[in-house]
Amino acid sequence: MKLFAALFVLLVAFYPSRSLGQNWQWGIKGGLSLPNLSSSGGSEVSSGYSTISGPDFALVSCYKLSEKFSIETGLEWSTEGGQKSGVQTIPAIPELAQYFSPGTQFLYASFSSTVRLQYLMLPVLLKYSVNLSKSNRWKLYVDGGLFGAYLVTATGSAAGSSQVYYDKGETRPVGPEVVDFDSTGNIKNQIHPFNFGVEGNLGLLYQMSSTSLFLEGGGNYGFTDLQKNNSNGVNHTGALIFRIGILFELKPHRN
Repeated sequence: MKLFAALFVLLVAFYPSRSLGQNWQWGIKGGLSLPNLSSSGGSEVSSGYSTISGPDFALVSCYKLSEKFSIETGLEWSTEGGQKSGVQTIPAIPELAQYFSPGTQFLYASFSSTVRLQYLMLPVLLKYSVNLSKSNRWKLYVDGGLFGAYLVTATGSAAGSSQVYYDKGETRPVGPEVVDFDSTGNIKNQIHPFNFGVEGNLGLLYQMSSTSLFLEGGGNYGFTDLQKNNSNGVNHTGALIFRIGILFELKPHRN
């Protein structure tokens, strides 16, 4: 995060104030995030997640390098996470040790679970734009680059009730009891607070004098292992994102 902040400050400081007024655009964009958690390490505990949904919005600043190239940065509120439904793998964590027979590594039960993460992200993206009309009003653009992110909130929840089994096929019950899995908790202490990854977007923009309207679709992927304890597998963040937005060009006053 410090690296991206330093790049932003240096970019602002490098150009004189007159140039800033001519080349900078500022705006907002927001829409829908469709995140999922990818898994590595081959663990049943960390695999099997599907997509959830949540808000994604950002304050945007864009510096025009040339007619076609610009650099975009800003602060983005991003929803990440995933959900499972059906047979779940329950690891032998210390809190559940009393339910596990000696030598048993996993138990199984049918319920749903959701991991919902909220990040504050700082992307630095290189944008390339091309005109789609002779009037130069319609433009197609693609951007891509890196982001740094700080974890603001992390919530894990479960819902449903089920018997607990020794096997994934649910043929060997631990006992006759039906367990209620309804719960919600803060899991922020289990997850690394910082993330780092790539982001990219494809968009359509309509230019109106000093104001631009645009819509875009894209995504992000985090390189950082989420779990502090990766004994039961590793997950990475990732999301498809669809947004609309507006940009304002701040033209300098002339005497």
